[in-house]
Amino acid sequence: MKVDIDEKEDRGNELIALARLVAFALETAKTLDAEVAEFCLDKALRAVLEQIDEPSRLTLTASDIMLMNRTPLC
Repeated sequence: MKVDIDEKEDRGNELIALARLVAFALETAKTLDAEVAEFCLDKALRAVLEQIDEPSRLTLTASDIMLMNRTPLC
């Protein structure tokens, strides 16, 4: 049972890290006016954020919450 809990925590932490990475890439694409990349990264970020489970959401920082509340491009 402990292994399952650890695996779920690891998955949540990895998804949060992935969301941060994609968010960084998205902000970089914005500064470069790379509209197609920006659109795709926005979609990717939303997809990753949807995969984060409720227990992992409790560990989100203020910056993470700001990511989740971004307005979509489309």
